[in-house]
Amino acid sequence: MHNQPPQVESFRDLCYLGEVSSTADDGSHKFSRFAVITHDYHVWIGQAPIRNKDLSPKNITDSLKLILDEDVYPEPPSHITSASVSIDGNVFVKGPKVGGYNAFAGTGALRKLLLQEAETLEILRRNQPPTIIRYHGSIIRRGRIVGLVLDRHPRTLELEARLKKRKIDSDMCFDGIKAAVEHLHSLGLAHNDLNSYNIMMDEDGTPVLIDYGSYQPFGKSLLTAGTPGWVDENFTTSAQRNDEIALGKLQVWLKEQTR
Repeated sequence: MHNQPPQVESFRDLCYLGEVSSTADDGSHKFSRFAVITHDYHVWIGQAPIRNKDLSPKNITDSLKLILDEDVYPEPPSHITSASVSIDGNVFVKGPKVGGYNAFAGTGALRKLLLQEAETLEILRRNQPPTIIRYHGSIIRRGRIVGLVLDRHPRTLELEARLKKRKIDSDMCFDGIKAAVEHLHSLGLAHNDLNSYNIMMDEDGTPVLIDYGSYQPFGKSLLTAGTPGWVDENFTTSAQRNDEIALGKLQVWLKEQTR
């Protein structure tokens, strides 16, 4: 029954785990927030007045509350492609950003962000270079988009640089990322959140641009945008300049990582 909370066996069952400082004191008291998305795409969210390191599976299970589909999942427009591929280890299913549920509760922002990304990926699907993540369509359940089916890649550029298991050709990597961004710009669109965590590395070392939650036509207002350290200043409007600044920072970062 979907109205019974799932039994959490370990942290691996969670799709989100975070720690938040209480606003009622000096911030020294922290509590945990967590979320589970079940195999049938029901979203459960909870919090406990203890730190992550002290959480037990029982703490988590006992604190979970079911979230209504309409709070996190958008209805699909007629042009959205329904995924027909097998959901296996070759693909990654991207769902709503449930870690932001408490901040966005009641605003409809989570379902808007998921729909925004689905519509962006539909545009790119018609003309998809290898340096942009391959999209196989959306999973539709109970009349709503519950996930976006994407190719799975081994690791992010950030992790690739930290592991140092193979040498990154910084010039070739940057050129691939720049080509992907220029393709977006040729369509009148900006990514608006370029950083080393939003780039995956393929098996052959090719960079693949991901995460289109902030991707919008030039001049359009943004629900979320930018990552600290990768922007010069906060912005709320989609612009080519946002990507150009992040590309400059990324080029410097790549050179530093591959010295």
